[in-house]
Amino acid sequence: MTSNQVLTHSALRAGALLGLSHAALAQALGLDQSTASAMEHGLAELQGDTPSGQLALTLIKIYQSLTANVGGDEQACKQWVCSHNTGLVGTPALLMQSEGGLNAVLAYLQSMDAPQGR
Repeated sequence: MTSNQVLTHSALRAGALLGLSHAALAQALGLDQSTASAMEHGLAELQGDTPSGQLALTLIKIYQSLTANVGGDEQACKQWVCSHNTGLVGTPALLMQSEGGLNAVLAYLQSMDAPQGR
């Protein structure tokens, strides 16, 4: 696999494991839904040196950090992403629809021993 294929596969997997819909993943990566769909079918790839590629790297880091904080429990990951969080003053799934929100969620997770889901 090329590095772009690995990035694309990892971003798609992280989005799915976080419970993001296809539309939410496309929005988080700054892509239109047709491009996200093409990625799913192996017809398009993310490029690591593009804005979408950088957003994908942030999403992957969010997944890695959250997974570490919940002991690898996929259901807990999805629940945390969909629950209002008082520390973030919002729902992570909604916040991750922008670059600033992605960065805020990542910073929050990296600062916590374990997410509280509040």
